[in-house]
Amino acid sequence: AAGLPGGHHRPVLVVMDRNMDLITPIQHASTYQALVDDVLDHSANRVEFDVAPEGDAAGRRGRAPPPVRKRYDVDPDSDPFLGRHRFSPFPEAIESNGAELQDITAREQAIRSKTSGGGAGSDAAGGGNSSDLSAAVESLPALLDRKKKLEVHTSILQAAMNEVASRDVPAFFELETGLASGSYRNDTAKAKADVTGLVTDPAKGNVCDKVRLVLVYALSNGVGSTPDIDDVASAMRESLETRGSAVGTAAGGDGGAPSAAASHGTLTPNDRSRLDAGLRAVEYLKRLRSMHMIPVSSAPSSESASSSAPPSSSVGSDMLSSLVARATNQATGLLAKATDRLGTMLGRAHKARATSVVENICEMRPGTEDDEYLYLDPRVKGDVDVSALRNAARAPAREAIAFVIGGGCYAEYQNIQSVADGGGRTVTYGSTEIVDPCTFLGHLGGL
Repeated sequence: AAGLPGGHHRPVLVVMDRNMDLITPIQHASTYQALVDDVLDHSANRVEFDVAPEGDAAGRRGRAPPPVRKRYDVDPDSDPFLGRHRFSPFPEAIESNGAELQDITAREQAIRSKTSGGGAGSDAAGGGNSSDLSAAVESLPALLDRKKKLEVHTSILQAAMNEVASRDVPAFFELETGLASGSYRNDTAKAKADVTGLVTDPAKGNVCDKVRLVLVYALSNGVGSTPDIDDVASAMRESLETRGSAVGTAAGGDGGAPSAAASHGTLTPNDRSRLDAGLRAVEYLKRLRSMHMIPVSSAPSSESASSSAPPSSSVGSDMLSSLVARATNQATGLLAKATDRLGTMLGRAHKARATSVVENICEMRPGTEDDEYLYLDPRVKGDVDVSALRNAARAPAREAIAFVIGGGCYAEYQNIQSVADGGGRTVTYGSTEIVDPCTFLGHLGGL
């Protein structure tokens, strides 16, 4: 109970099984930190990605040079920008990064102009200006350190933007959100057609993106039957094996530049491995469906519908456009298209199943998991009467620990935190491990 308000509020520990919600770890993310974990190599606060080399060395021998591997360590506890914007929608993080970098650059230029020419004349006008100049110069190192950290995030945002654009991640995000929220429940034929159209389009998504969409389709309640799932999975496999994918899957991450094998209609060994694991995962989910063990999909979060929208879509578009202009990859058209569509990744937050469970138990809502979950109290000694213990007087929990047995993810962690912040309670999230979506896909394929 350390750190609890007043020192006497006991936290409630909610232990959940990963099988209760298999959609959240698979679904594409829309917030900054979760999206970086999805589309870039991210582990233990280290982000890695490849960038094209700069300068004329690129084409001196008529062939593209190998990409340069970039590595950055980012920690939300010591990085002010990440601490403020890790839960922010991706376009909002881009906008804030550009605005803060522009402000710091202007302040840096003002200080340098004072020291390079305007200082002597200003001193003659009044002795107070001398102390102001000294204070400004002393603040320059801290300002430059902050600028350096912001430039790190500019590079990370640009790399993530390149992946989002080349793979058309917003298209997958939109469709998965519609499936998980029940938007297609009254039109199963359209759900099947939309999923089939996206997973058979060689210009959109890599193998992992497409397999994840099929899994979300299989997990969404009331959307598709088992034969429908078979049809969609077969169409995806046939399309990938005959036409390949325009975006390859790098051995150590989720994305990469189009490979020669993929562009010629064949799969790389790594893509083949991803596809095989995905098809095994589909078979596993079909077995769960046959035993009626598919968990309920996430429910829409009404309070999140508008709170995350940006103050000005035109400002966000301008900032995205400036970021696109600085991009070093060759897919300019795709980047521009993704820029226009990134707005669809705003305001679509859904309440994850784990978030609903924690809320219901903390608020002791009748007819919910608070009535279904086994309730134990470590203060009770001897034989435990579970029913009497559950009916005993309890106060709403202000402090909770949510622990998932199985792979956790940043999207679930951030979903729980966003709701906890609005409910006036503190929730600590934990799991046996934190995995990115493609890693979790491999786990499902092994079951």
